[in-house]
Amino acid sequence: MDITLVNDAARALHLLGLALGFGLALVADASAARLMVRPLDSREVTALQRLHRTVSLGLVLFWVSGMVLLYLRTGFQFQNFSAKLMTKLGVVTLLTVNAVMIGRLALPVIVATRGLRFGALPQPVRVQMAILGALSTAGWISAMTLGVFSQLRTTEWSLLSEIVGIIYLTALSGALMAAWVAPFIDAALDRHPAETHAARRTAIKTG
Repeated sequence: MDITLVNDAARALHLLGLALGFGLALVADASAARLMVRPLDSREVTALQRLHRTVSLGLVLFWVSGMVLLYLRTGFQFQNFSAKLMTKLGVVTLLTVNAVMIGRLALPVIVATRGLRFGALPQPVRVQMAILGALSTAGWISAMTLGVFSQLRTTEWSLLSEIVGIIYLTALSGALMAAWVAPFIDAALDRHPAETHAARRTAIKTG
């Protein structure tokens, strides 16, 4: 078998997985962000579920092609693993776990509370969803950064961890800030915030 052909095919699949994951994950996050100012309708919720399945497919392609490339470049010999490879493996592993958590935790909440804005949700739920969304965004940005910039190939772990850490810290800070201000936005958009919030939270507890 032509190793060059295998390598090129694996790289093509890897780029496809990155495009599906990174591009559609950002679309999904942007769609979910609309909850800050208005509830999502049934069509939008269905679209979010479909986007999540496609992003998951991108992750599968990313893993399969990545393992092929990893074998071709390192023979799965640990001493051949660079700091960049180890960092990327960690990022994609976290992305995978986070994608599972989004499917099991975040999407069911969006379905169950359809018709409510983000600020009407209880604080623990808002924080949980904000963290999951931030980890998704930060993970795909980190994966793209590690895959695109060849200069990072020989970068030491200390600098790589700083770069990735800044990406994650920025995303998490922004998401937690959004979770904090969401109730104020919700109250500002409601004509009768006190009564509406009480009714909504009662509906959540009994729903």
